[in-house]
Amino acid sequence: NGLIRYRPKEVLAVIDSTKAGKTVGTVLGYGGDIPILASVETGLKLKPDVMVIGIAPIGGGFSEAWRPAVNRALEAGLKVWSGLHYFLSTDPEFSSHSEQIWDLRKPPSGLKVAQGNWTRRKSKILLTIGSDSNIGKMTTALELQTQLAARGIETIFIGTGQTGIAIAERGVGVDAVVSDFVNGAVEAEIDKVDGQVPLILVEGQGAVTHPGYSGVTLGLIHGCMPDYFVLAHQPTRLVDDYNHPLPSLSFVRDLHETLVSPFKTARVLGVNMYSKGMTLDEIAPALAGLRRNLKLPAEDMVRQPTGAVADAVALTLKRDLRV
Repeated sequence: NGLIRYRPKEVLAVIDSTKAGKTVGTVLGYGGDIPILASVETGLKLKPDVMVIGIAPIGGGFSEAWRPAVNRALEAGLKVWSGLHYFLSTDPEFSSHSEQIWDLRKPPSGLKVAQGNWTRRKSKILLTIGSDSNIGKMTTALELQTQLAARGIETIFIGTGQTGIAIAERGVGVDAVVSDFVNGAVEAEIDKVDGQVPLILVEGQGAVTHPGYSGVTLGLIHGCMPDYFVLAHQPTRLVDDYNHPLPSLSFVRDLHETLVSPFKTARVLGVNMYSKGMTLDEIAPALAGLRRNLKLPAEDMVRQPTGAVADAVALTLKRDLRV
């Protein structure tokens, strides 16, 4: 769905036999008139270049039911992008077409532990973080990128999950990287583009307070060594996947700043509120509460964007770079 939201002009169709004949807009509420088709064979008539496996089941396994579709796409000369933990390029049946396959989660070769290159960086780094997992960190970064571009600030977005990588066509799937190398993997991605733009936006993963995913989050924090954070939060979410109460946002803010403090100063600059399950009338008072409690700009970047967080980022960036 991220490709539909952020690269809609490049999505020719969606393959879903259960909803064939409808449009993406009628099913998702966005995506406009992109058609939903019954099969890859039908989709080939639109002359696509790439087939994206746009489903990521728990565990990232490959369903044998998808094999005919992948085979047909490869035989037709399409590139196939897959965000699964199962790497299609190593499948015996597909390996002869490995040059057509991009396993988005497959780690690059030659990974190292972090080298401490943050001490020599020219660009500033902003990492999106969350009060829980699956709470809008990628969306926060991409919406910020759009809003900052409107303010004349060029940025580069680095994806760290399969969807973000597909959207940006750059990044590293950190949930497939050996734990020792997570810090170094994101550091290496930043090094590739350092100095090209004033601000690099890095997609966060998990949550440092999440019992299941905290490891990858901490690796991202120390691999990025960010200058700034923007926090994603859902007010209606009170517990995590383990039914453990979520900590206060002031604690989350202070914790992230503290985790970087042995090395440098990093600040939380604002909050993007994920308002799933909330009515439009409930958004304004919830945002007011966030602003009051954290003394930070807060907005709903998707449903009621104001640009307040982007304004704060732009102001801080210009001050820090003295431009």
